[in-house]
Amino acid sequence: MQHMKPYIRILAPLALLGGGAPAFAQVYQYPPARPLQWFIDGGASITQGRTADFLDSGWSIGTGFTLRPVPGQPFMLRADLNYSRYSATNQLISLGQAVNQTQVDNGSGQTVTAFLNGVLEAPVSAWARFYATGGVGLGYRRIELTQNGFLCDPFFCGSGFGRNSVVASEGTTRFAWNAGVGVDFALPAGQSWFVEARYERIETQEPTEFIPIRFGLRF
Repeated sequence: MQHMKPYIRILAPLALLGGGAPAFAQVYQYPPARPLQWFIDGGASITQGRTADFLDSGWSIGTGFTLRPVPGQPFMLRADLNYSRYSATNQLISLGQAVNQTQVDNGSGQTVTAFLNGVLEAPVSAWARFYATGGVGLGYRRIELTQNGFLCDPFFCGSGFGRNSVVASEGTTRFAWNAGVGVDFALPAGQSWFVEARYERIETQEPTEFIPIRFGLRF
């Protein structure tokens, strides 16, 4: 459970975001949620555990939809697709040079995750809802180590010169799961914006762990 402690420290403040503005709550009522809502989101993705030894924190973007099977009830189903990108740490670059016996100048990591989640929400004011979510899916992770090409005049250089060449790469698809919390804030016409943080884990040989903190819009 030690690897969950940073996750708890990051997620806990979100539970406090929706509790204020009592005067505003008296004159504004949270609009009824639509049975089907699409969303887009993006933000930072903070690497955790052993993943942080090899990949620096990066960024994430995603999209998906929520489906409310029973109108007026607090339970929803959520499907989302996310892409994240990270830079390799010096430790990974050094390891790549030692293993491949060649110069490595740069490296990157990419993940693509697809999740099906359950969502349980609760109103905390007339304009905000707190929610908890968790589910399972698939995660694809790709690691690349590259060597810089050299710059030269295109007239003298053939194709491929001056470009990064891939020294080593590895891609794998594995079972993945996630859990997190967020706060949803009402906008006119049934739309809303939200902020959330989730612990996401891809069950690669050495688990790939990260905490995306995303801002998004539901429409």
